[in-house]
Amino acid sequence: MRKKIIILLIILAAVAGGFLYFWYVWLPAQIAKENTSQVSTTTPPTLFGKEDYKIEDRTDGRYIVVPKVGLTAKVPEGWKIEHKKAADVKPQYWITLSSPDAEVFDVITKGCSISITGWESKEYSQNIKKKIETIENTGSKLIEGPDEYKYEYGIISLANHTALKGTPVKMDNKFNKFVKGESVDIVIKDNKILSLGTSYPPAFENKCLLIWNTFIKNLAIK
Repeated sequence: MRKKIIILLIILAAVAGGFLYFWYVWLPAQIAKENTSQVSTTTPPTLFGKEDYKIEDRTDGRYIVVPKVGLTAKVPEGWKIEHKKAADVKPQYWITLSSPDAEVFDVITKGCSISITGWESKEYSQNIKKKIETIENTGSKLIEGPDEYKYEYGIISLANHTALKGTPVKMDNKFNKFVKGESVDIVIKDNKILSLGTSYPPAFENKCLLIWNTFIKNLAIK
């Protein structure tokens, strides 16, 4: 039963734009609790502070600027910008962008969402680099994760950086029909990681992916 709750919270976290916090901080802690004899050696990552995400109004629109990772990203026109705070840890934040038509009732039921998360972790930056190296060496995508929530990983080029692209290929059948999405992770330097993600109901997939692909295509990373 607890495993089912964990899976549900992963889905809800992705919808809210806080997938990174749950996947890399909350979820490992819960899995460790499943086996009291297991000692976790993984150090949770540290998300950036609220002050690290700058919102700039320019003549051609609104931008999110994150100097720590050199990011400049244009917000889709008319979209709502929110700072989201991770629970149960010192103030750590990410940004959620929501389309004007977005509606959330436990899960996103209408519209599109994009998340922007800056964070630091030596272990996870090495893990991302290792996945990218494996994909480059084999020429094949990776599929990882337990039966309930498998992810497919590939690589793409974004703003002259190699990014790890993750797409859920199985998120427990009874939740699959409610939300879809994908994410990209980019290791910048000094163990800093930029993670971007999108989530949407299946009926909005074509619309949201068009906006998402334009969003990541036009971002700049110095």
